[in-house]
Amino acid sequence: MKMIEVLGAFVLGGVAGAYAKGKFSGVQNQQNSKQQEIDYLCSENEKLSRRNKELERQVEDLLVELNKVRKQAKANDDEQDDLEDDLLKAKNEVKKVCQQYDEMTRKLNEYKRACESQESEISMLKEKLG
Repeated sequence: MKMIEVLGAFVLGGVAGAYAKGKFSGVQNQQNSKQQEIDYLCSENEKLSRRNKELERQVEDLLVELNKVRKQAKANDDEQDDLEDDLLKAKNEVKKVCQQYDEMTRKLNEYKRACESQESEISMLKEKLG
């Protein structure tokens, strides 16, 4: 009986060892699978982090460019306002010069009539004298 007990114990030990090895192997496979998944997720996280930083730099560059364009637009608006002011001044000056021209033309015509009147008086006086 002792031999049967020893053989039974040996068989039971082998079965228990095989069962424990299978359990341990399954747990280790699960751990390896989980570790691979964690490594993959870390790698993806790093890729996304680098992409996010790159996009943040692009946004900063675009904001700088936008500010430059806004400053240029403001400068252009200011320059346009100055040009409009200059144009208004020029129009007023032209109007003033036209009014002066009309006044001088009126005075010149008045002077011509006065000269013609005096010429006719001189002619009449010459005729009386002569």
